[in-house]
Amino acid sequence: MLAVVEPDALFGRVAAILDQARGNVVRAVNTQMVLAYWLIGREIVQAVQGGEERAAYGKSIVADLSIRLRDRYGQGFSVANLKSFRQFFQTYPDRCTPIGYPTGSQSSPSTNLHPMGGDLSLHRKSYPVGTKSLQGFAPQLTWSHYRALMRVDNLDARDFYEREAIDCGWSKVQLERQIHSFYFDRIVANQGTDNLISTHLEHLVPANNPHINQHLPER
Repeated sequence: MLAVVEPDALFGRVAAILDQARGNVVRAVNTQMVLAYWLIGREIVQAVQGGEERAAYGKSIVADLSIRLRDRYGQGFSVANLKSFRQFFQTYPDRCTPIGYPTGSQSSPSTNLHPMGGDLSLHRKSYPVGTKSLQGFAPQLTWSHYRALMRVDNLDARDFYEREAIDCGWSKVQLERQIHSFYFDRIVANQGTDNLISTHLEHLVPANNPHINQHLPER
């Protein structure tokens, strides 16, 4: 005889499946958009470096690109945002190795990419915490997280905050709170840098219902 399924239990299992699937979609979108912004930043850096009068040429290139992107894709591609993408690449120039461009695009001769039509993807290596540098961009972190991290000038502190945000599930607001409270500096002052990442984890209560639009640039 088949067991009777309680409606509440069935609903709970189905809801868990949907919640997990939606969370996976959010993380996938975040990762792809963060990578896209890094790639855009790289393109801008390479284009500006090719100008003879770099300062004036750079402003012209970015302004023209902003107009074209807003005409096609709407808001989110202001000159200020494009400069943020450029800063993003300059902050993490060796973070990932992209292996493809979207269909219809042209690859730069100076890059090692797959032929046109390849997926927007990247080689990613994972290292144990506290060993080698991070590679790729974590699906747990949104563009808003990385905008906050870019404001941290100290490379060791930036790396620390990024790892902590990933391991502890910090929201963007929680990450900014830790940065503004000089969490890294306080730990270093009290404990030094030995085993800094692996032994000092502050697990904060995650923000409820994270919004998918954290991956979108501000207008």
